[in-house]
Amino acid sequence: MFVRTDLGLGSEHLFHDADLVIYCEGAPVDGEGSSFDEMFWSKIFSDHGKSVVCKSLGSKTVLRPLAERVISENLSHVLVAMDRDYEGLRGSLLHDSRVLYTYGYSWESDVFMDFSFDHALALFATVAQKRKFYEDYKAFLEKQSRVLKRLTALDLKYIGHNEALFDREKPLAIINASGSSEPFIKVDAILAKAKAIGKFQTCSIPEAIYRALVGLHCFYGKVVSRLIFHWFVFRTKKIPSCRKTSFDTFAAMAISSLDVTNAQADRNAYYSRLVASV
Repeated sequence: MFVRTDLGLGSEHLFHDADLVIYCEGAPVDGEGSSFDEMFWSKIFSDHGKSVVCKSLGSKTVLRPLAERVISENLSHVLVAMDRDYEGLRGSLLHDSRVLYTYGYSWESDVFMDFSFDHALALFATVAQKRKFYEDYKAFLEKQSRVLKRLTALDLKYIGHNEALFDREKPLAIINASGSSEPFIKVDAILAKAKAIGKFQTCSIPEAIYRALVGLHCFYGKVVSRLIFHWFVFRTKKIPSCRKTSFDTFAAMAISSLDVTNAQADRNAYYSRLVASV
């Protein structure tokens, strides 16, 4: 209702008695529920002392035109929050304090780069010696991040082609989560698809920027989050006290346990500056 007119957009915060209204990605949720995008952006701002109302409107194809409208009409008290995707690498970000982007590829990237490991493990099993689990987890992340860094360059290369390297609506399609081993990305299948598409170049990554990339942060976030979830499933399945946990429960826990105020983390410093700028 409020997004239909500029007056409505600029005054909706008064209706909700909030400092700001943030329109974000994610499927709209009726009633008292919330999308994960809404949950994430609310967490970022509330932990920095801001009273906000977050509302999911859909995909970036809906949000970007809205962001451009907020800028062109110079509207206040309204923000538009979107996943960064590859826009930073492609040089297509909108530069305005009312337009927000995630630090990594998406909210999944930001959440699963640093969440409460103990809380996560407790969802899946009751264990006394957590140190070994954590060491195994960090080793898994390090290995997967190297793979994902290389795939980021490949994905970016073909992202502008009308035939995608993989189905972004089905992130599990490129993850082997059979349970017989640690989950891993089906690199061979992605390389085969690239070969079948043939020569194509959306854009390239300068070598200096590529060296600084962290695969877990810059690759498609929905794949990263499912990869981590299935590691917990695999690692705890043989424990007698293991519990069946859904991905949605896991994601909600990760967002709610997120510490975004520790200024030592680059991600947190980024969000502190972002909130201060609005």
